[in-house]
Amino acid sequence: MKTIIRILLFIIVIGAIVAGGYWFYQNRFAAETASASTSDFTQVVAVQEGNLDASISVVGELASAKQQDLKFDRVSGATTLQSLDVSPGAVVQAGQQLAAIDPEPYQQARDQAESAWQEAVEVLNDLQTPATDLQIAQADLKVAQAKLDLENAQQDLADLQSLDLTDLEQTLKSAQDSLQLAQYQQTLTEHDSLAKSERDLTYAADWHDRRIWELKDLIANGKANLEQQEELGTQQETLAEVQADLARVQAQRQLAIQTAAATVAETQATVADAAEALAEARAGGDALTLAEAQLAVREAEVALAAAEDSRSDLGSGADATDLAAAQADVDKKKLALAEAEADLAGTTLTAPFAGTILKTNADPGDRVSASSTILTLANMDALQVIASVDETTIRQVTAGQPAQITFDAFPGSTYAGTVDSVPLQGALQGDVMVYEVPISLQGVESLPLLVGMTANVDIQVGQAQNALLVPTMALQNVGGFYQVLVANSGDPTAEPETVPVEVGLSDGVYTEIKRGLNAGDQVVMQISSGSNSNIFGPGGGGRTNGGVFIGGFGGPGR
Repeated sequence: MKTIIRILLFIIVIGAIVAGGYWFYQNRFAAETASASTSDFTQVVAVQEGNLDASISVVGELASAKQQDLKFDRVSGATTLQSLDVSPGAVVQAGQQLAAIDPEPYQQARDQAESAWQEAVEVLNDLQTPATDLQIAQADLKVAQAKLDLENAQQDLADLQSLDLTDLEQTLKSAQDSLQLAQYQQTLTEHDSLAKSERDLTYAADWHDRRIWELKDLIANGKANLEQQEELGTQQETLAEVQADLARVQAQRQLAIQTAAATVAETQATVADAAEALAEARAGGDALTLAEAQLAVREAEVALAAAEDSRSDLGSGADATDLAAAQADVDKKKLALAEAEADLAGTTLTAPFAGTILKTNADPGDRVSASSTILTLANMDALQVIASVDETTIRQVTAGQPAQITFDAFPGSTYAGTVDSVPLQGALQGDVMVYEVPISLQGVESLPLLVGMTANVDIQVGQAQNALLVPTMALQNVGGFYQVLVANSGDPTAEPETVPVEVGLSDGVYTEIKRGLNAGDQVVMQISSGSNSNIFGPGGGGRTNGGVFIGGFGGPGR
């Protein structure tokens, strides 16, 4: 609407200028122009002081300042939309569920990640926990067993390497005697003093345990005196000591029994080996048996080294490298668990902010992926106009400039706005780079505005106060330089003087003169029927953009 009014005003001004020029031609310059081959309309106007507002007119689109396309962006592959809980136009609150996909596979992945993490934590805790007395005793037993195995293997090898029937017969007899002795010692071990100590400690532990429960029962029922209350602590300390002694004695006795049993087993094996060795010696020996004996020695050495290393680890604690690896594994599994939990949470779309559903792009049962936009949410309380400004004009737009906005849907009403920011990147539309400039709105709270409505925007890009103004038609563009014709005040019939000028802002009708003229100077405005009247147009060395012109002294617009 404003553009149409401006065009009509411009036509009226041109008509007035033409009529005045015709009158001036008839009364003052008839003699000079009678011989001219073309008709010129001339008028003398005074340079005036005044205010000038320069603006550009662009078209925009109504949008929400807070708008978001919502997707299941954590979904892997394609899945089925299970539910859609809203429809276009629905008003939702922040955090409200909007849509969902099947969470079952993501729940399973989350449970597996948690299980893996817990296992890693248990491994780390085991490494960080000091060894118990029982574990140390068991490790000592393994070392002793490994030493015994090595000694036996070495002895077997030595026997094979120095075969002597007499020695072998004596070895068999000695092994049989050792077996009888080991069996006798095993019987004694099962009934030695440690067995009695174990029974005594077991009885004592049971007695103290029963006494503790009796005292607790008295205290719980309010029947215990002060002495009995104090006795409870004493009994608990005594029970802990007795249990520790019992564990130690049990470990010692178990070790003794196992050692005795191992000795019996060893001697039994020794007897068998001796008998076999004697039989082989009598048969001439066996090369394969010798090789096996050598391998047995080597295996026994390796087993002993491993047992000693394990025992050493129990005493000194876990290796720093093992601890670091276990901790790294815990951290890795924890991160995987967090990712799995985020994936599970991503099976539900929730509103990131309060707003209105603009549109939905899927229905329950549709196949969707991480790139599928399910719906669009906008805050309708924070609307703005996105104005499309081309690359020839964007340099004049800055943040904070005021704007006047009209809507085709609401003719006759104008609303105020402000340029919020100027984008640094544009988008190519056809052959022109266009920049989307956001403009805030004021005073539209009561309007039933909808996203996407067309808006007509006039952005005020410049303002000159108390400026020297001349009609734009008075300017002449000669080779890219601007000048005006100034009338001779002493002799109206004399030829006007050509004066170069520096021009500034223009609203299309008037142009600011920044240098070259003074207020009151008489400027001759000529309109030639055979010339191009658009001094800022093609070939004129300047340019107009939405009715705005910024010029330089004696040169093209800047």
